[in-house]
Amino acid sequence: MRNLAILAVLGPVLALAGCGENTGWNPNYSAMHNGSRYAEYLQAREIALHGKGPVPTAIPVQLPVQAPTAADIAGTPAKRPVTATGTGPVAAAPRPAPVQTTTAPATPGVMPAATPSLLRYAQQESQAPGTRKYQRSGGSESVAARACRSYASADVAQSAFIAAGGPVIDPRGLDPDGDGFVCGWDPRPLRQSGL
Repeated sequence: MRNLAILAVLGPVLALAGCGENTGWNPNYSAMHNGSRYAEYLQAREIALHGKGPVPTAIPVQLPVQAPTAADIAGTPAKRPVTATGTGPVAAAPRPAPVQTTTAPATPGVMPAATPSLLRYAQQESQAPGTRKYQRSGGSESVAARACRSYASADVAQSAFIAAGGPVIDPRGLDPDGDGFVCGWDPRPLRQSGL
């Protein structure tokens, strides 16, 4: 009797699964029938999962036709080269390598370059380094020193700290004294720069 009750409940579900319910109305599977390269990939993957064909080697990615360039983002639209069919860019421009900056001036009286977020942060946080402003629990200097060694510079560590929710939270334990400045980063040179 119990088996009949289970069969009565699961029977319709199994019947729907067996009759191809995922071939049209379900938006998660409708891509399999629209004729795109991704739909062809999905079909080849399904065939490979059932052991009836080769495994697809790559997932096709369709890029936007008019993805913004750096010049577009900066506000100076540039003429973009297009392919022979006129449908998209010829090739993506190589990205420039990230610039790592330091807060200590290389020569006396010369300010180093810093990211706008660090400049803004230095201006908004008025406390001196070492002055507790934020509550911290259980952090130690040795844990902070170990974590700081994983960053290329104090600027990079401070930027990562801000990106992770700092100074309000300190998920990596970089700021055990609660001053809002990590790995020896000093905001005073940036404050004095007048930027």
